[in-house]
Amino acid sequence: MIKLTVTPAAADWIKETLKLVVGNGVKFYPDPDNHHPVIHGPHQLYAIDNHPDRVVAKDEVSGINFHINFEDEWFFIGREITVDYQATDGLTFTFSGNDANAGATINYEKFLM
Repeated sequence: MIKLTVTPAAADWIKETLKLVVGNGVKFYPDPDNHHPVIHGPHQLYAIDNHPDRVVAKDEVSGINFHINFEDEWFFIGREITVDYQATDGLTFTFSGNDANAGATINYEKFLM
C-alpha cells in the first residue's frame, strides 16, 4: 500500500510552476537513472499527467489531482510519501515505511546530510 500526501505549499508551487488549472493532474515517478541500489531520497520527478493509468496512490489538493501510476508502484510500494515545498529546500519528498530493498526504515533526515 502507498500513501501519498501533498502539502498545500507543494501543490501551489507545482501548480504555479507547471501553469496548471483546476482539474489537471500531476504524476510522481522515480528518476530513470536511479538504479540499484534504489535511493528513496528527497528529490523525485513529476510531470503533467491528465490521463493517469491505473492509479495506485492519489491526493487532490488545490483542485489538482496528484498521483502515482501502476508502472511506478515498484518504487513507492509500502511507503508513505509526503511532498512538500519550502523556499529554502525547494520541492522535497519524505519517505517513511518499510524499505524492502534495505530492510530498514527510510527517513528524510538521512538524506539531508
